[in-house]
Amino acid sequence: MSRSKKNFKFVPETTSIWNNIKISDLRNVVFDYFRNNLKGRKVVNDDLGITVWFSMENARKSAKGGSMYHKKAEIVKILPEIIKYALYNNFGERKDSDNPNVIGFFNFKGKCILDGETEHLRLAVQLQKTAKFYYNIEVNRIIIKSPVPKRP
Repeated sequence: MSRSKKNFKFVPETTSIWNNIKISDLRNVVFDYFRNNLKGRKVVNDDLGITVWFSMENARKSAKGGSMYHKKAEIVKILPEIIKYALYNNFGERKDSDNPNVIGFFNFKGKCILDGETEHLRLAVQLQKTAKFYYNIEVNRIIIKSPVPKRP
């Protein structure tokens, strides 16, 4: 598959509500949010048409195992929309250190607006032998002055 040449159809927006929480406590807040709001849900990515699943395994990795910072925590609230509108970028091969059930990774680029600022996102969606897709996400702050499409 080649890179998507499409433009973002929609860029989700959110505001910060967890700014004053310590990182150690933020991990628990994000984990609880996953458990109460995302666990068991799925969303179809518009660009590739794949269904991405929200599991507690990914919640643990995102909230407890991987890096945690306030921007990453804040976008969890709009994660289904981010995944839906993310654009395919490339495919990454599995590493020897990956779980044997992992076939590879679809890498996506995404955008959101956090507190009025455009944030660029990297989203890795793990393809497993079970034929299910699971995600991991990173947020990098880059301010762009281009117009942002509104919700269709």
